[in-house]
Order: sequence, then structure tokens, then C-alpha cells
Amino acid sequence: MQKKKWGSLLAGSAVLCAFLSFDEPEPAAPLSPEAEIASFPKDYFQSPVSNDLRLTGTFGELRPDHFHAGIDIKSVNGRVGQPILAAADGFVSRIKVQASGYGNVLYVKHPNGYTTLYAHLDRFAPEIEKYVRENQYVQETFEIELKPEDNRFPVKKGQEIGKLGNSGGSSGPHLHFEIRNSTTDKMLNPQLFNLPIADKVPPEIRDMKVYFLTDNREVLTSKPLSLERDKKGVIGLEGDTVRFGALRVGFGVKTYDRMNGMNNDNGVYAIELFADDKLAYDWRMTELDNEETRYHNAHIDYPARKRYGAWFHRCFVLPGNFLHNYVHTENLGGIPLDTEKPVKIRLKVTDAGGNATTLNFWALRADTIETVQVMPFQYAFDYQKENSIALDNFNLHLPLGALYESLRFQYATSPCDETDQYSPLHHLQDTRTPLHKFIDIGLKPDNLPENLHNKAVVAACNEGRPDNCGGVWVNGMLKTQVRNFGNYCIMADTDPPKIVPVSFADDMRKKSAIAFRIRDNFAISGKARGLRFRGTIDGKWVLFEFDQKRERLTYTFDDHVPPGKHTLHLTVTDDRDNEAFFEGNFLK
Repeated sequence: MQKKKWGSLLAGSAVLCAFLSFDEPEPAAPLSPEAEIASFPKDYFQSPVSNDLRLTGTFGELRPDHFHAGIDIKSVNGRVGQPILAAADGFVSRIKVQASGYGNVLYVKHPNGYTTLYAHLDRFAPEIEKYVRENQYVQETFEIELKPEDNRFPVKKGQEIGKLGNSGGSSGPHLHFEIRNSTTDKMLNPQLFNLPIADKVPPEIRDMKVYFLTDNREVLTSKPLSLERDKKGVIGLEGDTVRFGALRVGFGVKTYDRMNGMNNDNGVYAIELFADDKLAYDWRMTELDNEETRYHNAHIDYPARKRYGAWFHRCFVLPGNFLHNYVHTENLGGIPLDTEKPVKIRLKVTDAGGNATTLNFWALRADTIETVQVMPFQYAFDYQKENSIALDNFNLHLPLGALYESLRFQYATSPCDETDQYSPLHHLQDTRTPLHKFIDIGLKPDNLPENLHNKAVVAACNEGRPDNCGGVWVNGMLKTQVRNFGNYCIMADTDPPKIVPVSFADDMRKKSAIAFRIRDNFAISGKARGLRFRGTIDGKWVLFEFDQKRERLTYTFDDHVPPGKHTLHLTVTDDRDNEAFFEGNFLK
């Protein structure tokens, strides 16, 4: 059995996590969230914008499949182009350009052991922009990662290093700002560094749930709890003392923070749960290890999010959740109940400004333990082991650590109902059950023509257009890796991508850029490759920039294309090497 380890938060300038085994002595009592906030270094970093800091996203905020690793700073006017400033003296240590994710991003390393990150930039400062463009042309690639030598680009505190933008996976103009430990690369909460963030508004508790748990904190079932407020606004549970038909329970809370003058819902900093005034659960977002951010799907009530779009924090730790943002406690949030002696429950939610909201109630075990209905299943998967299925037409392998709790796995097949499907449709559990790691699946085809052999893909067929999950042939099976349960089959991708001109004409003399929309017939997930593209003018490579969220390719005219007549050639290639071509002549 794998030894379980948990992190205990330690005070210090970086507030690093240290591993703590269950068989080691009980650690000293953790700092309170308020004391931990006060322990961070102050007044070293300035704001990366010159206007008031207005946050549309906080550190540790719940996002799809991950915790938010920084703070999102709203554009002053809702548009791109606002100056972005270095938060302290240092030098540019890393530069990345991506079609998705962080888009255009700068890393600035500081002499105090921290690195700041500035993401979704519209463009870099001119000397950095020139350096990036030169390297993109040398390497003939849009997406690029550069690590300039130390002090090639020194910066001073308050110096402009770029413009606020909307590049990469951004959903609107803003700056994503991070502070990292330069040695460990762990992300630290920027809100704890005394940046000028106006926040006097306490978090809001909007909803709660109770979960019936096994002794190992695995979920048997869950139920909503009714909240009520008195005339003074104090929140509590309806009835004050609540009886539950379970031997052990855990709780979940839907909670958000708001800041002065802002209406958007932000994430909270810490959640504590006390049972009879003893700390039973403590989660806080002081720092985050990027390798652990997917444990987010164990921290939240994943089925509730997938089914209803509801974001509940679990106030207990699933047995396969090894996120190091929990303080070690005896029961890790699992509360045993008694029929005679009620347990006093106190839930405290704190934001990074030190504002807190508390909810109190009493919990008792009901006289009768409720029976939990078990749905039919075909396989029992143990979260502490590797799990596999090997059938004639289907293989499945889950590595150790793929599950957060043991699973009654449901598997079935149904006949293919589309002419372009070349296997049965394999139903793997459901999309409401999270996976932490990639799993291996293999499908055997039915009636796949030989000429489509190299065009076959494992396709996820759930909602909308199918996802191409890639695939390689191994002993007559098409195998790939995926990170979600759901419905899978074999399909063939024979269609080339589509290239649609957005800004292209015979006469481009009054235009500043050439633009196309490119799109494939499959979405991409798992291990499949996204669209690749190459554009040349008069046979020479030119820099087409790809905005993946808009499916848009843009070449902005520069000194690589002088006035005169020119020929453009654009090639776009998908995961199965289907190619689309566009060729046209224009006058510049």
C-alpha cells in the first residue's frame, strides 16, 4: 500500500510545505490564516499596473481542472494596450509565446529569490519584442520559449515591460500576475505580499452540502443543506441542530469572496472546519505546486460541477487526494457522529484580506442509518492499486494514482449508430467521475477499410463535435491516452482543415494584416496534436500568429514584405496529416 503523506504549512517568507507522514509526531498547531497572511514579506513588490488594482480572479480560485495560480487584474478601460510594469528590480529570465494557455508571457527574476510572471500580454516592450521576433524567424515558428542570458534584459521597478492583452486562453483583456519561488517554481499567493488591493468585504457562504462517508472518507452519497439568515445577516443551518443518518459525515461549502467596488465572484483564501472547537479540516491557498494543481478535481465536488455547474469546496479530504494545501488533522474533515452527544460544527471562511465569515451548527446521528442505493456495476477499482480490463475488443489500464477514491466502474457497449464509426461505442463510467492521471485505452475496429487505417482515431463522443484523442496501432488495437471517462469509439478523420479568408484581397495596400480562420472537423483532446500551419510569401516563411480561441491566423505586414506583387502560400495540417492549402496573389 502506498504510504500517504500530507503537507503541513510552515511560516516563513516563502511559506513552504513540508511532508509529514501519519506515523510521525503530531505537528505544532498551524498559524491561523490571519497570522499566516501577516507573515509574508511586505512592500517589496509594487503593483504591475499604475491604476487601482481591481481583481477579477484570485489565487487558488476554482477553475476547470485546476486552481488559479495567480491574480487576474482587470483592464482599466476594458481594452488591451494598458502599460504593464515590472513589480521590482530584476531581469527577464524567460519568455514564452503560445496560441493558448498564457499566450504572451514574461518571467522576471528578482534578487530576493522570487520570480514574477506577466501573462496574456498583447505585446512585449520593444527591445524584447524585437528579440522574440528575430528568434521566431530564425526558428520559423510562432510558438516559442526563450531563456535569454542573465541581465540581457534588466528591468527596474516600475519600468514598462509590455502591454496588457488578451492573448492565449484569456477570455477578455486582463493581466494574469504571479509571484513564484525562483528555486522551487512554486506559485505563491500575490495577495499576501501587501499589494494595494482594497478588500474589506468578508466572504459569502451561499450553499452547503453534507456527504455520508466511509471510515476512509470515501463518499457514499450527498445531500443539500438549507441555509438561513437572521435579521442581522448571521447565517446558519435551518433547525440549528441537524440529524444525519450516517456514521460519519463531511461537509461541502459553496463560497465566494468579493472586493470593494467589484461585483464579480472571486475565490477565497482559507476554509477551516472545527468539530467541538478542535480543528478537523484546514485548507488554505498560501502556495501552489503546479504538479499538484489537478488535485483540484478531488478538492471540489466534481460531480456537482459537471452536472449542475455548482462549485463546492469539499471540507474533507478524499483518500486519494495528496494536495499539500491541507493542514494535517486527525480525521481530515471526516466527522464521526453519535446519537446522544451532538457535535458542535464551526465553519470559518477567510479571504486574503483577513476578512472572515463563520457558520455554526450542531450535528447528531439519526436513530436509523440510511441505506445507500448502489447502482449496478461491472468492475471494482481500488484507488490504491493499478486497475485494468482486457477484453477481445477493448483494453483499459488505470495507473496507480488515477483515482481519488475507489470506484464501482460501469462499462457497457452499444452498436455504432453513425456511418463513420468503425467500432462499438464504449461507455466508460460517466463524465462526472474525475481522473487525476492519463489512462490507457485500446479499441479494436469493426469493418475499417484498409485505406482508412492511417486515418483512424480514438474519438470521444459526448457533447458537440467529437474529440480526436489520437491513436497508434498496437497488435490490431488502436491505443491512446485520455484523461476523462465517457464514450469512445473509432472514427476516421479524412477531412482536411478549413481555411477561410478573413482579410485577404488582390489589393492589400491599405491593409495592415492578412488574416484567416482555420478550423478542423474534430476537436482535440488526450494525446492528439492540434493544427499545424506554415505560411510563406514568395517562398519565404513569414510569421503567422495563431489565436486559438478565435481560430484565427494573422500575419501583420512587416519589413519581410516590401511593396510590390507577392504570392502567398498557406498550409494547415491536422493530427492525421490531412492538409489544406491556400494560395493567392496580392499587391502590397
